[in-house]
Amino acid sequence: MKDVRITVIKKAFDRDLIDQYMTPKRAASARACAMGVGDSFRVSETVMCPDGLCPWAWHDIESFVRIAAFEGRLPGQHPANSWVRCCTDAFRPVTFLIEPLEDEAVSDS
Repeated sequence: MKDVRITVIKKAFDRDLIDQYMTPKRAASARACAMGVGDSFRVSETVMCPDGLCPWAWHDIESFVRIAAFEGRLPGQHPANSWVRCCTDAFRPVTFLIEPLEDEAVSDS
């Protein structure tokens, strides 16, 4: 089993949907996700939600992290053997690159 890196590659904030589908009070306090583009998280043998990663996002991507850890394949992805997935927050989605790490030590940010 390989360690896996999860990197935030894109985040969005959809003010139009927020204004249309949230109550005015909730819409007024809506903020973008706290994770930033470039943030990365390392998952190792325990395959648990890493500190700093949104637990809701973890719920959405955990199965793909496990597939990457066991070197599952998805043809046509670049880099090879990577997965691009996002959380299901329609108002402020975050997109992640999920990739297995090579055996040598890798420095995370």
